[in-house]
Amino acid sequence: MTMPTDHPAREDVEFLSHGTRCSAWLYRPTSGEARPPLVVMGHGLGGTRDLRLAAYAERFAAAGFAALVFDYRYSGSSDGEPRQLVDVRRQLEDWHAVLAFARTLEIDRDRIAIWGTSFGGGHVMRIGAEDQAVAAVVAQCPFTDGPASFLARARHGFLSSGLLLFLAVVDAIGAKLGRRKALAVGMTGSSWMPAFMVAKDCVPGTSGLVQPGSVMSARTSRLLARFPKLAAKFSPNLRLDDGRRSGRRAPSDGSATTYAGVGEGSTGQDPLWGVVTQPDGSRLHNALAARLVLTLPFYRPGRDLKRLGTTPALVCACDLDTVAPPGPTVRYASDLANVRLIRYPYSHFGIYVDDAFEQAVGDQIAFLQEKLQPTG
Repeated sequence: MTMPTDHPAREDVEFLSHGTRCSAWLYRPTSGEARPPLVVMGHGLGGTRDLRLAAYAERFAAAGFAALVFDYRYSGSSDGEPRQLVDVRRQLEDWHAVLAFARTLEIDRDRIAIWGTSFGGGHVMRIGAEDQAVAAVVAQCPFTDGPASFLARARHGFLSSGLLLFLAVVDAIGAKLGRRKALAVGMTGSSWMPAFMVAKDCVPGTSGLVQPGSVMSARTSRLLARFPKLAAKFSPNLRLDDGRRSGRRAPSDGSATTYAGVGEGSTGQDPLWGVVTQPDGSRLHNALAARLVLTLPFYRPGRDLKRLGTTPALVCACDLDTVAPPGPTVRYASDLANVRLIRYPYSHFGIYVDDAFEQAVGDQIAFLQEKLQPTG
């Protein structure tokens, strides 16, 4: 596929989801119709729009589509407390809210597609079944079956899975008792850590999605310096903070500051699991509220594929996926006339970059061009 030479126009917009402000980017196509088709895009488990979604949105805009890329409540540039909370019901509410907002824009309301990746890939299956006005669905490396993903996590670290479950109970009890701040665990980590994604490819895979030149927060950098084998797994895109970015140190009383020149995010503290600061100033938090573990195994959005009716769907499954096992996805997508299944020999994170990205985004554009053609 030919790389686009012009960057499409991008506008910062926002909408409300149950009274909470959500941030989004609106990409206008570089050329084409006055009321273009629109692709609404959401990320996966703990992912924000800053983590490679712009690359897809720019390609869609170059192909003649508008693109609306949003952050869920409680994460990224959107508001909401506690931070880093991932809640299935609330994220589905965010999808309905962003679609309501999308229909107020200068686009063709009859040609709105929804695009989700990983956890968001499961969400778009559920949303497409609930909102029959959606014209097309694209799900990339989708989370389709909670039990399968939970068992995959346990296989990559049984003892740490038990600790993760314990921390989830503690977090849930704390929330019931009125604790405002969530008990955060890592989004990704090594198999001995109580993190959500711990397969061998997770640390290099997630760090490979950040912008080249990104820097890990100072406190986490100091901890990782004690674990050189773990630090060596990071992509060259991400480096540890060596303390030379400024002469400031963290105060002994633990009060809010900027450690070694690297921002720590919206909470004003440098959390154990780390904040990555990208060259454009965006921050990525390697942390999720632990309580999600208690509901994750019961979420099976792959079952909603058969409820799409005649809505066309493209499912991009990764055969080497260690996070969202492809087996259930293939079973859910097979033998459905409106579902096109494409399987790729890539990992869960590999599909976002390099030749795998080129192949996947090319297939997605071809599908959207076919399904979102003008009707009149």
